[in-house]
Amino acid sequence: MKLRPWVIALTGIAVAALYMGASAQSGSVLSANLYGEDVVGGGAGEEAYGDFNAYAEPAAQSLCYYLEAKGVGEVTSAHVHSGKRGKNGRELVALQMSAMDETCTGVSGETIDAMIARPADYYVDVHTDAYPRGALRGQLSG
Repeated sequence: MKLRPWVIALTGIAVAALYMGASAQSGSVLSANLYGEDVVGGGAGEEAYGDFNAYAEPAAQSLCYYLEAKGVGEVTSAHVHSGKRGKNGRELVALQMSAMDETCTGVSGETIDAMIARPADYYVDVHTDAYPRGALRGQLSG
């Protein structure tokens, strides 16, 4: 049996579409280096720093992460916000400081898809009593 070229082409397109759909469903690594000087309006001093490393899975609606902050004292809250570098934005995901190695939280698949597609449009910030508007901040990268 001889296959027509258009049948082969359609089969190739279908396989590519399935592969692309599966890729969109898989997760992605997101990270940020947090510094006081990146906080809009100023944050903690140069000796303060932090790291955020996450695995985001849109299909599972899950964000599993490590969050570390040093030199800022006791952290009162931390979040992922929408907002480009130098701009404040709305809070999207509350983060926990945990003694555990990894913390997971539920996040809508749409939000995770957007964070994966344009990570630089999102940032992580850490707040303390001394810096209620933000001690540390870092833009996400993928």
